Parts: sequence; structure tokens; C-alpha cells
Amino acid sequence: MKYGDLTVTKLSKLSGVKPWIVKRELDFLSKSGYIDLIEGSRSTIVKLNYSNQKVIILMNLLQEIEEL
Repeated sequence: MKYGDLTVTKLSKLSGVKPWIVKRELDFLSKSGYIDLIEGSRSTIVKLNYSNQKVIILMNLLQEIEEL
């Protein structure tokens, strides 16, 4: 949410996790419906799936925690 849509490479750098591990976890999240992966010719873009009710609940929870 904080950074918006990211590439797998950028997400890997921000998190400090190897790209192949990030990709594996993102594949799981994509299959679960939490994120959308947009495959490009050179990179993959990660987007939150804002139509998933659980994503909306998590976003609201994180915003509430941030306000504390």
C-alpha cells in the first residue's frame, strides 16, 4: 500500500529477500486472490487486489494501527 504497484525486483530490494523467494511467495498470494501479477516482457508488476474483501479489511486494520 505504501509504495503502490511494484516490480518483483523492487519488492525484493525493499524487503531484502532474494527475488526467487519473493516470486514464489507472490505466486501463492496471486493464487489466493490477494494480489494480481501483471507479466510484462521484462518484468512482473505486483498489484494489490482491491476487490478482495480480506485485502480491504487488512488495509483498514493497518490504517488504524498507523493512526495510533
